[in-house]
Amino acid sequence: MKIVQVVTLVSPDGAYGGPVRVAQNQSAELSKRGHQVQIFAGARGHVDPSYFGPGVRTRLFKALQIVPRTGFAGLCAPTMLPSLWWALKGADVVHLHLARDLVMLPAALLCLIRRTPFVVQTHGMIDESDKKLAKILDRLLTLRVLRASQRCFWLTPEEQKSLGELLGDGHQTLERLVNGVPQADVAMNGGS
Repeated sequence: MKIVQVVTLVSPDGAYGGPVRVAQNQSAELSKRGHQVQIFAGARGHVDPSYFGPGVRTRLFKALQIVPRTGFAGLCAPTMLPSLWWALKGADVVHLHLARDLVMLPAALLCLIRRTPFVVQTHGMIDESDKKLAKILDRLLTLRVLRASQRCFWLTPEEQKSLGELLGDGHQTLERLVNGVPQADVAMNGGS
């Protein structure tokens, strides 16, 4: 399969945390299993192209903070969009590490326009929110993306409940996905 993964931000200091590590582990394993994997992400600072592992094509694009005082939500990577548009044409599936930000939501919109099948993994970042901007984004795009996904992956029961409340009754694409962690190469010593 030709698989594209998209994540908001990759940086040398690991600022974006878990979603990047999950994308890294998934991509490395998928590549080992013979799939063609590409990662698209916004980037800050120099990141080694081999970061996501051998056999994983890494496409990084400068991340810009265009909405002040909004943290990751105000990030965008506009130069990523044309390259992602062309990559979607040949993709079998896209895995969006979805958040309410200006990197992921435009990437999701491209999937909708291209009619490329996609799954979303929210990493606890999409939940019910009282924030005005979140409500606007949900109404305009986030809920549409969640409902159009082939699968909407959750990790914790709290995330499942929150996504279920956002999506409403009868939504059948919610599925549990545990964080893949590579097995350690540790030799067990009998008495130690």
